[in-house]
Amino acid sequence: MNSRQSLLFFCSVMAGLALLCICFPSDGLPLGNGSCLRFPNLTEVMGQGAGSKEQEEIYEEKDTLPDLTPEELLQMRQDALNAKQIEDFRTYCEKDAARIFMPNGDETYLDGLWEMLQLAGTRHVRIMHYGDSQIECDRITSLLRQQFQDEFGGMGVGLVPALQTIPTFTLGSSISPDDVPQYLSYGPADMRGTDNFYGPLARVTHIPEHATLRLAGIGGKEYFHSCRFSRITVITRQPATLLLKTGEDEEAQEMTSESGGEPCFYTMTFSRGINSATLEVEGETDILGIQLDGQTGVNMDNIPMRGSSGSNITSISRSSLRPFFDRENVALVILQFGGNSLPYLNRDKLHDFKESVKHLIRTFHELEPDAKVLFIGPADMARNNEDGELESYPILPALNDSLRAAADEAGAAFWNMYAAMGGRGSIIRWVESNPQLAGEDYIHFTPLGAKKIAQLLYDTLHLYYRFYLFRTGQENVELTAEDSAAFNIKQE
Repeated sequence: MNSRQSLLFFCSVMAGLALLCICFPSDGLPLGNGSCLRFPNLTEVMGQGAGSKEQEEIYEEKDTLPDLTPEELLQMRQDALNAKQIEDFRTYCEKDAARIFMPNGDETYLDGLWEMLQLAGTRHVRIMHYGDSQIECDRITSLLRQQFQDEFGGMGVGLVPALQTIPTFTLGSSISPDDVPQYLSYGPADMRGTDNFYGPLARVTHIPEHATLRLAGIGGKEYFHSCRFSRITVITRQPATLLLKTGEDEEAQEMTSESGGEPCFYTMTFSRGINSATLEVEGETDILGIQLDGQTGVNMDNIPMRGSSGSNITSISRSSLRPFFDRENVALVILQFGGNSLPYLNRDKLHDFKESVKHLIRTFHELEPDAKVLFIGPADMARNNEDGELESYPILPALNDSLRAAADEAGAAFWNMYAAMGGRGSIIRWVESNPQLAGEDYIHFTPLGAKKIAQLLYDTLHLYYRFYLFRTGQENVELTAEDSAAFNIKQE
């Protein structure tokens, strides 16, 4: 049968069916068994079809579900919307390069952090950010602190050393005499102390007899929350006489210790935020750190350790750490390490490094079981290959996979900064960008680059906070396409 014959056959069949529609009784043909044979009329077949008035009424009835009360109907609609939002969020968590990997895929892992932050209006909540030289000068931490304090309240720059050898964006400090010895649990071996009593900063400043410390918040409008503080705490190993002066025209006041144990905590609070203070230390002692905080809200510490892989923290005396964690309300510990170990790693050494990271995470779980831990893998780093061409370290993806597994096995969250900033070769693009986002060592961010990556991290965390509010019924948060687009820096 050719195409012309097929067309004629099709038209004949259609004409016959149309004739049958016209001639067939509208009420059908009764059959002997009580049933009725019915055939649709021409209007039903050719006219309205699925868009007929009767069909529209059927669909309208299905859509309005008249058997439900208005409350039940609205709840059904809300449940459908919620399911859609949850699906969108989980798609982000499964696919986006900037997502946070939760231990065992537990989307509620950070809920305890959000719960504590929501109470920050009546108490202080501490976040501690440990890292290598990538966070020196208060890079990354400063913007995170500003954003957290802006959202949940708080002031001050947090825990700082008595002798600050590297200037920061947020604190001006000096000590005299300026040759007082300082001992570190990391870095050059000749910087070690006689024991491991280093405290939470992993460093200790020894005052042989007398010292004067001057502290002043800086940062202006950019970091205005950290410029002021209303609580000062000095942590010493041995008792000493501490005199604190907060203004040129004010008399120095002696600080009193909260306890006679080791270490000693000397605290003074103020009814208002102040910008600067002068501390006189009389008597031989070791200073483990000085806290410049608010009495409520978020306190966030920047603890950089140049050259460290983080493993040195696990050897610090617990007796120098535990009193601090027992006293402070530590809600989150951020650990940002791996860059210093990268040049020396190969696939055979990944397992040992992974185990050291697990030990580090578990150390903080031991010190504060309720605190959440977020491990941040190293950024992209580049070197010259055998042909003299710049390239990212080839082992970086495997290293980040290993660190992610370590965090998961130790019960911590993981953020892949390498993937979030663009993956392989991204550090080269960041160096060559205008404005420049990374230094020409192809390792460290510029101040602007540090702000960019810090903002990305905070926005990512805040997305999870919004989803927490949504899941717990505190806020009807709509996760829009723009939300995902803001974080979606694709890995190449």
